[in-house]
Amino acid sequence: MSLITVLGLLGGLVLVVMAKRARKAAERLLADERSGLVGPREVARARVEQKRRSLRLGQLVCGFMGVLLVAVLGRAAVSGAWGGTTLYYAAVFGVLLVVGALVLVRVAAEVRAAEQELDASGG
Repeated sequence: MSLITVLGLLGGLVLVVMAKRARKAAERLLADERSGLVGPREVARARVEQKRRSLRLGQLVCGFMGVLLVAVLGRAAVSGAWGGTTLYYAAVFGVLLVVGALVLVRVAAEVRAAEQELDASGG
């Protein structure tokens, strides 16, 4: 198993754990909101913070995929092995990076809108 594969698997595992933690935090917030433990301002602030964390996680994912893409292309350049697997990985990581970048643009806009809404409401 190559170092790139191992790094990909370990990085993917870390990202899954981080995403699960974020989902659990969102579920706790929803439960607190429904039970009345937190007020509307605290909920609004927590939702903005969740969006910020989502943006950071997305940036981490895109950065990680970029590193993997560079590693795949670098290995191919050094070894001269531009076979089907290298081209496949390059295409997959390239498409995922483009999709990830488009999603990041949307999430960043949502974060800005939520921050502005929070500032406008005096939060």
